[in-house]
Amino acid sequence: MEEHPTILGSPGERARFSGLLRAALPLGAMLVLCGYALGALNPWQAGMSTAAKGAIVLLLAAGIFFATAATQGRVNAFFKGARGEEHVAGVLATLPAAYTVLHGVVLGQGGLWRGRNVDHIVVGPTGITIIETKNWRGRVSLAAGRLTVNDTDPTRSPINQVRAEARNLAEWLAKSVPDAPPIRPLICFVGDSFDEGLRVIDEITICNSARLVEAIVSAPGTKFDKNILNRVVERLAQQV
Repeated sequence: MEEHPTILGSPGERARFSGLLRAALPLGAMLVLCGYALGALNPWQAGMSTAAKGAIVLLLAAGIFFATAATQGRVNAFFKGARGEEHVAGVLATLPAAYTVLHGVVLGQGGLWRGRNVDHIVVGPTGITIIETKNWRGRVSLAAGRLTVNDTDPTRSPINQVRAEARNLAEWLAKSVPDAPPIRPLICFVGDSFDEGLRVIDEITICNSARLVEAIVSAPGTKFDKNILNRVVERLAQQV
């Protein structure tokens, strides 16, 4: 019988929540503004002409349309990110049984609403790996310490992002598990968009999802204390 890792948490939950919130807030604000405008102007009792009333209705409808359209791109990006996290979660589910996989770990208080969210954390014989998932279209390349997509710099550097996340996790864990192993940052691209497949630069591993398990289980390092790793899992499990 094939054994699988312990799985905790739900992948993509934070991304979908954020996407829905991005859609609801601008649209809700526009609807409130429209309601206020109709109440304040009260065109149907102000003796306005039919043409003026029609113009007001069209103007408010246009405002609602553009408020919805303005958020569509960002909402799609969040849902695309959620699908990427779910894909990576499926790959992580094939790790050996000695590993524990945690999805959607929130470092802080307040659940989905507050706190820093981590896509995936893997704890096992090769230590602690923090994974930042990227579901990008186009060819991703590494040059001069920078990741580019179709030779263009992304808005936010994933290398700086995952390095900061690893530092935040290390500082957070130090409060409850001061002897925890070092955090190993990893950037995983969904599919095969990263042209090198698997690469290690400084302390950061970069790979495509097809080589994710290989990148985790083949990581070099010392043998870590199992009791310490269990304490790390117990603490992180409280945050999913």
